[in-house]
Amino acid sequence: MTEFLQFAILGLGAGSAYALLAQGIVLVYRGSGVVNFAQGAIAMVGAYICLETLRRDHDWGLLPAFLVAVVVAGLIGLAFQLLVLRWLANAAPIVRLAATLGLMVILQAGVQQYYGSTSIRVRTFLPDEAYRWGGVVVQQDRMILLGIAVASTAALWAWTKFTRVGLAITAAAEHERAAAALGWSPQRLAALTWTVGGALAGAAGILVAPLTGLTPSAFVVIVTVSALAAALLGGFRSFPLTLLGGLLLGVGESLVVLYQEDLRDLLGMETLTGINRAVPFLVILVVLVVRGKGLPLRSHVSERLPTLGSGEIRWPLVVLGILVAVGVILSGGDWLRSLTLTLAAAVFLLSIVVLTGYAGQLSLAQYTVGGLGALFAARLVGEAGWSLIPAALVSVLAVIAIGVVFALPALRTRGVNLAVVTLGLGFTIQEMVFNNPTFTGDKLEGSVKIHRLSLFGLDVTPSVHPERWATVCLVALVVCGLMVANLRRSRTGRRLIAVRTNERAAASLGISVFGVKIYAFALASGLAAVAGILLGLRNTAVTYLEFNVFASINAVVQAVTGGLGFVTGSLIGSLMAPGALFSRLLSGLAIAALLGGVILIVTLLTNQNGIADMISRGIRKVPWRGALATRRTQGRGQELSAESPTGSVTPTPLAVRGLTVRFGGVTAVDGVDLDIAPGQVVGLIGPNGAGKTTVIDAITGFVSPTSGQLTLGDQDITDWSTARRSKGGLRRSFQSLELFEDVTVGENIHAGADESTWRTWLTDLVRPGRHPLSPSASTVVRDFELEKDLDVLPSELSYGRRRLVGIARAVASAPSVILLDEPAAGLDDAEGRELAVAIRHLAVQRGAGVLLIEHDMGLVMSTCDRIVVLEAGRVIAAGTPDEIAASSAVRDAYLGTEDETTEATR
Repeated sequence: MTEFLQFAILGLGAGSAYALLAQGIVLVYRGSGVVNFAQGAIAMVGAYICLETLRRDHDWGLLPAFLVAVVVAGLIGLAFQLLVLRWLANAAPIVRLAATLGLMVILQAGVQQYYGSTSIRVRTFLPDEAYRWGGVVVQQDRMILLGIAVASTAALWAWTKFTRVGLAITAAAEHERAAAALGWSPQRLAALTWTVGGALAGAAGILVAPLTGLTPSAFVVIVTVSALAAALLGGFRSFPLTLLGGLLLGVGESLVVLYQEDLRDLLGMETLTGINRAVPFLVILVVLVVRGKGLPLRSHVSERLPTLGSGEIRWPLVVLGILVAVGVILSGGDWLRSLTLTLAAAVFLLSIVVLTGYAGQLSLAQYTVGGLGALFAARLVGEAGWSLIPAALVSVLAVIAIGVVFALPALRTRGVNLAVVTLGLGFTIQEMVFNNPTFTGDKLEGSVKIHRLSLFGLDVTPSVHPERWATVCLVALVVCGLMVANLRRSRTGRRLIAVRTNERAAASLGISVFGVKIYAFALASGLAAVAGILLGLRNTAVTYLEFNVFASINAVVQAVTGGLGFVTGSLIGSLMAPGALFSRLLSGLAIAALLGGVILIVTLLTNQNGIADMISRGIRKVPWRGALATRRTQGRGQELSAESPTGSVTPTPLAVRGLTVRFGGVTAVDGVDLDIAPGQVVGLIGPNGAGKTTVIDAITGFVSPTSGQLTLGDQDITDWSTARRSKGGLRRSFQSLELFEDVTVGENIHAGADESTWRTWLTDLVRPGRHPLSPSASTVVRDFELEKDLDVLPSELSYGRRRLVGIARAVASAPSVILLDEPAAGLDDAEGRELAVAIRHLAVQRGAGVLLIEHDMGLVMSTCDRIVVLEAGRVIAAGTPDEIAASSAVRDAYLGTEDETTEATR
């Protein structure tokens, strides 16, 4: 017990520093809505300025050096908010996050350039006397750090709770527009919180330096991961919970060190390194998985990611690029080595294009995943004597399996939270696997030796034949690039983009959100494994330091700079990878990383879609190229099927019995019964807040009912997932439209009508094909007169046309039952009449059952066969339109005067 308490007290020092740093993250998030991944880098700058520049080089006293460093750190935060984030206020979250990553890269590269990358041991500057408390030694410096953390937490809590400025920050965090309406400038509040947050980072960096030492890359990652974990425990909002989270992390890391030998024996390993660094990741993982949700709630607003490329393969440019690469290969020398690094980095960035650009899942661990591929291949080649191809295939398959494990947190979380998970996971693998000779092989060298690589009997050993290895890298990049381009144009690509854009809408169309995320992580992991093999095996022994978390962060910076949604963006971004052609041109790795961060910030401020999008826009402005692009678009848009649909759907009734939905103590739907027969239009009406949309959410699986039974035909679908219900013939439209804004109208409708099997997940990478809209979807397009709109983005249409697109997408697969949530909202009279005809056509000519929620009583009374009236979640009336019109209570509440009712029924 004494040892336990001793190590727990030792962990209070690091935990207090983590908490102090995390408080700045929480404050910045509350004030600006941005999770600052550069907080650790700002802390590093403060520590170097105070302890190296002012204290050691200029012999300043501790207090003035501390104050100056804290002020500088605060000014860094202020400058970043004013010069960068202020102009990205309306940008997508991935763009703002990438900006903070760019700041991290700039600060880390700048410190490395100025101070060097040598690890510096920092002597404690706090009183380090010890005294005994029972049998436990208590260090005075740990208690001082704890006191500072508690005091800062109390001050921040009181400031945000009792002062006018603090209350305004809290209000802005809850509702920015409401705070602005009260006279508080959100930008000024953000500037204030970034300044204070930066100052807190500087103070925390100085205080934690004696515990961790100073090394630019290691300091940033260790401190950032632990601070993010502490902030996450506080929900990025609560200062007291963040303090508690930081202390728990520090104590947890210390106790793991205490029991490290027992854990090593339990696992049967000779060595076990870095396990204490796994504590923050495990905390992050548990918290997010427990808090997360499978699908976003109705209140979730999908924000657009950067623009997508078309995926078209322009063979003249491909051939030109190959010829240029071959020319560099033939020239040899240092340029050849830089080309090899560029080609490997481009494959890494392709994995980010697939995962983040296409599927919207942000990972900060791609280089770590690639390092696993290098590790497996090195051991198979170096120890087992395998040739390159079988070793690479087995390694890629093994990493794909690991990628599926990486995907599991993505099933319960998304966005920035997912980035935090993957950052922690990558750091854990780096510390526990890459630094452990048990896994890497040779105990003395840290990696097994690779003396010979053979490909189809040809010696391609990089140290002997670097030009041959560069050719292997070139072929791998071309093949991987073509696969990713094919994916963009395929049915599988449409699924990925649908999930990236709007998970709710994707699930409503029968797309398995879980399946898409797992596929995206698996494919991206396979690409990263290929890249890791290309990068790692170029040396006689794999250098695992290349596969650190900071390299993964750099890769995201490069991918965003090049263009997340473009295959060519991966090649553009790879030029800025460490040791790549851009670095060779500048003759220095650190300065290349520094300029890479600067280029990212400039790119985000000028075009958030990346350099590839700038080039694409420039090409389209060329007159002859613009005409060619127009002709291509027009040719691609004629994708309607010439076949006639069957004319009817599978007649399947829907029965709802005793449907009850509760949110906490509020009953939103109370014992609702509904029957929707084939060929019948049932209206569901009631005042706002009556529970109409909640009924649809519960029927389609977006909300779990508290009780009740749902039957589709003769099958009980109560426990079915949303996607399974959709595939079974139950579709819906959305009151808020929820279209896929990143793709054309034609691709939206395609997503609603595509039929595929698991084989297409593989074949689409090689042969995407051209698939016209199904006969059913083509008929819907013609019925809604959308033929001329197939090649435009939904944002280019009027609101009324956009609503028609949403309905057309929902009915494109000829569902048995279709639930329409206020489909006439925003339509003019002519469009409303067309909609009424289309609804009757769905029911009468095609035999579908229709549930219609609508406030337009004229449309309801003239279109529906039966009407159900809700009030406060309960059914108060049901019957034919005439019976509902004859009900005085219903007429007075919902239909207006008797004259108005008579006019509506006409």
